[in-house]
Amino acid sequence: MPEAKPDAPQVIPEELMLARLEQSEQMREFFIQMWLQNPALAAQGGERLRQLLAPAPPA
Repeated sequence: MPEAKPDAPQVIPEELMLARLEQSEQMREFFIQMWLQNPALAAQGGERLRQLLAPAPPA
């Protein structure tokens, strides 16, 4: 992929942006499931990962 010139703003088409967001969400869900199924692997992630895997506090 060619580098963008700093003075040339880039516009990402909405369709591409939505596709990338969907792919990111799929990857996030994959890793969450992997960590939940393998606590030893999740333990390597440290405190930040434990926070991410903890249930959300009630609103």
